[in-house]
Amino acid sequence: MLTSLSIKNYALIDDLNLDFNKGFIVITGETGSGKSILIEAVELLTGARADTSAIRSGANICYLSGSFVFENPKIAEFLDNLSIPRQDNSILIRRTIEHQGKSKAFINDFAVNISTLAALGDLLINFHSQDEKHALNSGETQLMLLDARIDDLQKTLAQTAQIYEEASKLKSELEALNLSESDRARKIDLYSFQIEEINNANLKPSEDEQLSADLPKLKNAEKISALCAQINTVLYSGENTVLSQMMKTKKDIEALNSLGAQAEEALTLIDQSYYQIEEANRSVENILAKSEINPQKLNEALEREELIKKLKRKYGANITEILQYKDKIQNELETLNNLGANTAKLEKDIEEKMQVLLSLCKELSQKRKKESSTFCNYVKKELSELEIKDAVFETRFEEKSPSANGYDRIEFMFCANKGEALLPLKNTASGGELSRVMLALELSSQFNKDQTTVFDEIDAGTGGKTGEKIGKKLGALSKKKQVFSITHLAQVAAFADTHIKIYKDTQNSRTFTKTRILSQEEHIEEIARMISGEQITQSALEHAQNLIKLSKTAI
Repeated sequence: MLTSLSIKNYALIDDLNLDFNKGFIVITGETGSGKSILIEAVELLTGARADTSAIRSGANICYLSGSFVFENPKIAEFLDNLSIPRQDNSILIRRTIEHQGKSKAFINDFAVNISTLAALGDLLINFHSQDEKHALNSGETQLMLLDARIDDLQKTLAQTAQIYEEASKLKSELEALNLSESDRARKIDLYSFQIEEINNANLKPSEDEQLSADLPKLKNAEKISALCAQINTVLYSGENTVLSQMMKTKKDIEALNSLGAQAEEALTLIDQSYYQIEEANRSVENILAKSEINPQKLNEALEREELIKKLKRKYGANITEILQYKDKIQNELETLNNLGANTAKLEKDIEEKMQVLLSLCKELSQKRKKESSTFCNYVKKELSELEIKDAVFETRFEEKSPSANGYDRIEFMFCANKGEALLPLKNTASGGELSRVMLALELSSQFNKDQTTVFDEIDAGTGGKTGEKIGKKLGALSKKKQVFSITHLAQVAAFADTHIKIYKDTQNSRTFTKTRILSQEEHIEEIARMISGEQITQSALEHAQNLIKLSKTAI
């Protein structure tokens, strides 16, 4: 759910801050007032391509930020996989766009590229517009949408994914074995050489870290010894040492004290300082005792360091990765050396896995086909109530190669009018129809329940009767998830839980797009304006009140 939005220097917006609640949020305003700017800003926050021409005139950079809360475990998994910190299932997204074309994005103050931001955006917000090529048009998303309705499917899907992964791994091993004899011989030689090279190095865990700590001391042993000797001379063993001077000073302070000067505190402090200087000297003597001027040991350490660097360049970023690589190629070498026996066993194992996989795919397909009939009837019912009464909606199943989610490839088929051909949804629905079909799909599915949904002028080209039904359906959908809608119809706006008005204002010969979250009284007046125009009549106000009253009982 989107909880807040801040925009600065974007299009006609100078500085805008909005907080949002759950439910149905309606955005209204005159044509050209900038309603779509608000949605475009949210699209930019969720990974849309930036256009520097949208930066407000006179500004060099625009700033966008939005806060979200979520329940979807896929979002938590997404953030965890990128090691992005999160707290209380909340997300803060920030984006800046500069005139020079630079665009920066941050998720919880963690810098990300735009493709990562877009991937997160797909999980957070669903955008529906009339001219879109929407994700719900893709076969993969349609399959997930259907699967979300089947209660006991997840266990079978998890089993299918696991068996598919195991079968794929076995196939990869078999492909590796089915090399030509010359390729196999080359790999055996290469792996044998690499294993020998790593073994000869006799690497020890964290050895490189220890070398990094020891080398500076070996390289600077002479300087360390000289400095330690110099410090010892000054503190303890030379003429007029610090300790001898402090003893003399102590006697002078004792004399002061005997003369009644009350120098007890100074005497205590000089005693403490004397013992601390003694400790400092002993510490330096310990350093001197451990310091070793050993050119041979230094050369050995430098050679060792260079050897480890060479192995890192070839086999891994650290000693752990190098040793892991050795274990991996050792296993592959054993496999290559036992080609014949391994090939027969792998072929048998693959056959067994594929039989299990096909059985699971069949089970998935049967459950999907059974649910598909119910789902399509739900969608047709919703479409009929959205004034697409003769709609035909079906799911076409095709069989593909078995994969992690089965062997079903599906396509939603749609026909809006009697006598027309039944075609894929993405090829048939007009702009207004497509938005209503997407609303029907949203209402009929259990997919991404906590994902915010945005409808941009879903009611375009419709009248009051259809608008009222669209508003009712949007209100119903908002009981399951947060819903935004840009609308020109009073019948839709009447169902709003939150009503945002977009308007233009001119100050000092400059135009600004501004917003206002309307009070209940302003909500009524805005709906009346949508009914009668700028001159709000008493009858329009009464009509607006009736629409709002009816909306409260309609859902």
